[in-house]
Amino acid sequence: MTTSPSKIPAPADLPRHTARSLLREIDRRRGRIYRMRELCAFVLTDDPELARFLLNLGGRCYLPRWAQPEHSSPLGAFRRAPGARPEWDIYIHTIPVRGDLSIWEAVGKKDWPTVDELEFS
Repeated sequence: MTTSPSKIPAPADLPRHTARSLLREIDRRRGRIYRMRELCAFVLTDDPELARFLLNLGGRCYLPRWAQPEHSSPLGAFRRAPGARPEWDIYIHTIPVRGDLSIWEAVGKKDWPTVDELEFS
């Protein structure tokens, strides 16, 4: 009986960020970070580069029921009103991170420095 070869992990397969460093990066890029009661965390943004960054790391888009998908922007964009900028609602608890602290736990602690604290300290 033979088995199929399994994939050998490479350094590129490991998560690049800890939960705190990812939240700092999102905050630096002015993403709005939120946490639900039950293990979910998400970001609201109108920045296509931040959306692309989070989706490439493993974030998952949520499209509100009322929203029409915006096809000229990265996956999952929608507009709140006709002519408004595209926006993204991205689950970030699905992004793999290094360390023992999950993204959901880190958002609850909110102990990463915010953009405003960094600018004035």
